Order: sequence, then C-alpha cells, then structure tokens
Amino acid sequence: MTNIGVFDSGLGGLTVLKELVKDKKANYFYFGDSLRAPYGNLSNSKIIDFSDQIVKFLENYNIDQYIIACNTISTLATDYLKEKYKKPFYPITESGLEDALTFKGDFLVLATQTTVNSHFYKKNIEKNSEAFVHEVAAPNLVSLIEDGVISGKKLEESLEEYLKIANKNHIPNIILGCTHYPIIKNEIERNLAYKANIINPAVNISSKLNFKEDDETSVNIFMSEVNEKNKQIIDKILACDYKLMLKEI
Repeated sequence: MTNIGVFDSGLGGLTVLKELVKDKKANYFYFGDSLRAPYGNLSNSKIIDFSDQIVKFLENYNIDQYIIACNTISTLATDYLKEKYKKPFYPITESGLEDALTFKGDFLVLATQTTVNSHFYKKNIEKNSEAFVHEVAAPNLVSLIEDGVISGKKLEESLEEYLKIANKNHIPNIILGCTHYPIIKNEIERNLAYKANIINPAVNISSKLNFKEDDETSVNIFMSEVNEKNKQIIDKILACDYKLMLKEI
C-alpha cells in the first residue's frame, strides 16, 4: 500500500487532495492546520517550524511521498523538509509554474503575502517567457474561506479590490497562487469584467507522483480545528468517503 501525505495551512489543500483522489488510488493522509491559519502573514521561521511539526506528525503513518499543498509553505520550506526527512516532497508551486508556462500572454498572480514576497512565479515565468507578471497579495481571502465565507458581500468587496488590476488591464492569465482560492473560483470569475484563463496549480499535481496504485483509496483527514463550517466546506470539495479527525499539534 502506498501512503501519500498531503498538507496545507488549512482547508485549501483539499482542492489538491480532490485532484489526487480522482487520478490515483492510494492511502491519503491529509493535515490542515486551520487552527493556526492563515500562514501567509506569519514570519518565515514560523512557517518552517509549523510545517516541520505537521510532517513530524504525518511521519507516524509511514508516508512514502508528500505533496506540499500550500504555495506559502512550498516557497519557504520545501528545501528544509527535503533535507530533514530525506523523502520526496512535491511543492504545488512547481505544478503551477509548469502549467503557467504552457500559456501565452501576461499573468496576474493572486496569492498570500508570503508567496508574493517570494516572487516565485514572477521570477520564473519572466525568466522563461516573454510575459510580464503582475502580483497581488490577497491577505483577507484565506481568513474568509476558513470562516466559511465563500460567497456574499464581504467576499465580493475583497475580490473587487484584489481584482482591480486584472479588470483594468484585462490580464489574460490568472494564477490561483493559494490552494484556498479554487474554493471560490466561481466567485473570482463572477467578479471579473472579462473572461480570463484561470490557472489552478492543483489540476496537474498528480502527474508528479509515480507509484504502483492500490486497488482502493482511503482518505484520512486531520484538522487542527474542526467545526461545522469547515465540515461543510470539506463536503463541498470532496466527492468521496473520508475519515475526519481532530488533531492539534
């Protein structure tokens, strides 16, 4: 049996887990740190420390390969985790970059403050293409989503601000640089004044994994905070059976 670890600062990584479960049969162990979300405004050292705590917990389940289902963690902690645990770690940012480079035209990266500060997408897209990359930090979105606010006036007010540059310039490609954002993809599209190409880095992440598939899939979800709001979002995202457990670390 192959054990795949998937982790995120909260609920966002479930959009990655959804794609993995659709494509490959394995035992999946997901950890979402909703209690301490969002990570995007934390110090670099805190993000690395929290990521290390999560992986240390998941190691109890004999994980064979890890998906870092969080752009913020991916940009800061990938090298540290690979060096410490000596196992394969696949950052969601690499999948997003590969996908982005298949498209023509300029880009908007909508992401957390930490991911924007890393300039990962901007540096690598501009180095490997003729595109110009705009960056917008959207600090409110993760908190709203974690609180169950995935539609309505409060969300629209934030999106109006964060999408202002896209609507002004009709930027053809928008990268969802945080795995929480696909949860509100429909709302993002609805608040655009034009039709853009929305890039979800989670879609192709399963291609990173190479293993002999199991006959069945099991999905185990550990959350550092469990309440009715995040249960509803989990059910909205995942179309499969799962076991949900509360685990503070």
